[in-house]
Amino acid sequence: YGSKRTGAVIIGGGISKHHVLWWNLFKGGLDYACYITTAVEYDGSLSGAQVREAISWGKVKESAKTATLYAEATAVLPLIVSYALTKLGR
Repeated sequence: YGSKRTGAVIIGGGISKHHVLWWNLFKGGLDYACYITTAVEYDGSLSGAQVREAISWGKVKESAKTATLYAEATAVLPLIVSYALTKLGR
């Protein structure tokens, strides 16, 4: 609990998404949130819950920088990591 800011890249959803968001509730909410998912909101699943749902509970701060990418993670995550490593000069 010593960090000033928290962020998460949430791949998919379910119980892992629940725990990441829930524990950050005690920290005042995430400062950064990136969802990578193929789930949709209309079926009522936790995986499909949008960022605004987490904001309504205080799990993500209203001022947080957020992004949601509707894509299959095994296809896009290698591209995202490669880009990030290039930007970091590695």
